[in-house]
Amino acid sequence: MKSTLLHKTAPQVAQEIHACIGCNECLLACPALAETISIDVLNRETLSGAISTPVARFARSCYQCGACVAPCPVGLHRDAMIMWIKVRLMRSERGG
Repeated sequence: MKSTLLHKTAPQVAQEIHACIGCNECLLACPALAETISIDVLNRETLSGAISTPVARFARSCYQCGACVAPCPVGLHRDAMIMWIKVRLMRSERGG
């Protein structure tokens, strides 16, 4: 896994979210996903708004293995999108 894939700007992540076709292949391939999460919810909560408990649990359990990247038919990097949720969670826990 290349660490540069995890360092995307908010507009780049937003562009990837917009390009998502909602097939759910990334989540089906993920070894860290312990409960069902809608790809629409995950996309919506990535950059803004409240982060639901299931999405927060998923983001915390994701260890950036990259298993979500290969099955994506449009070549998106869900790992980078999850990193954005991780950052949002850290900021909220610190009160900022």
